[in-house]
Parts: sequence; structure tokens; C-alpha cells
Amino acid sequence: MGAQLRRALGLAIAVPVLALAGCGSGGTSSTTPSTSAHTSTQQAATTKPHFIAQAESVCRALSAQEAPLKSRQASLKGLAPSAADKAFVALVHRVVYLSRAAIGRLRALPRPPADAAAIDRLLTGLTEEATDANGIAVAAVAQESNSGEAAEDALRRSVADNRRLADEYGMKDCFGSE
Repeated sequence: MGAQLRRALGLAIAVPVLALAGCGSGGTSSTTPSTSAHTSTQQAATTKPHFIAQAESVCRALSAQEAPLKSRQASLKGLAPSAADKAFVALVHRVVYLSRAAIGRLRALPRPPADAAAIDRLLTGLTEEATDANGIAVAAVAQESNSGEAAEDALRRSVADNRRLADEYGMKDCFGSE
């Protein structure tokens, strides 16, 4: 299972980076606002170009945070299988953590009211990607090849779906541009 998991590492690390490449803080707090605060934030007038610009700022910040992880990914090839698997799991968990934090920042951004449903679909898809990537790490810990392959397949489907949705919304530079 080790070689398969190391191969999947590229997908597990690259996918959230690809999906969120360009998303960052944009001056937004990293804490998740309460529902009432989020509702009032959404009521603030914003335009689609303004939302996209803020989201791309979040993506750029995430991409910068994940750059060192991509470098570490390459070094796994030279490790013994057990050490590589352990490092793989740690890297995937870090990517998932960073991705979920970025998703939280994206959720906190004011949205154009007419685009709320499209943005919700994108954010739900990004959450699914993070969950699928985490599934790869869980399979690695359990040494479950079948579960790992299923999580990898789910992740690829999530990415493809989100790329399509992002392109339709006009955010292809933020989602999957690498």
C-alpha cells in the first residue's frame, strides 16, 4: 500500500491546492462568524467581481502556505516506506487543516445575494474535497488499499465537479489553475 499512498500523496496535496489556489485571508478574520453575524455580513452589498477578488486573495494565501508542503512531498520518495507513509499522513492532515481554514475564510466573505446558491455549491464541493483528502490519510493509517483508492477516486470526482462549477462562476483562476 505504501507506493500507492505515496502516489496518492500528490493528489491529496495538489487537489486542495489546485481547488483553492489563489484563496487567502483578504483581511477577513480566520474565525468563523456566528450565523447572525454571517447573515448580516451577507446582507452587505457586494458584487461578483468583488467576491471573486477577495476569494482569489484567500486562494493565494493558501497556495503560499502549502508551497513548503509540496516541497516536502518530493522528499518522501527517498524515505523508507514506513517513514514515507507516516510523513504522508502528516502532510495530508496539514493540507486538510489549511484547506478547511481557507474554506472558513471563504464562507465568511460577503456574497452577492444573487450568487449565494452558486457560491454555496462551490464551498460545499471544497468541503467534500477536504473530506476526501482526509479519507486518503485515514486509509493510509489503516493500511486500507481499497478505502484509499475509493477516497482517491472520490477526490478526483470532487475536483472535476468543482473545476466545472468554478469555471461556470468565473473563478477558474482560483480553482484548479495549476
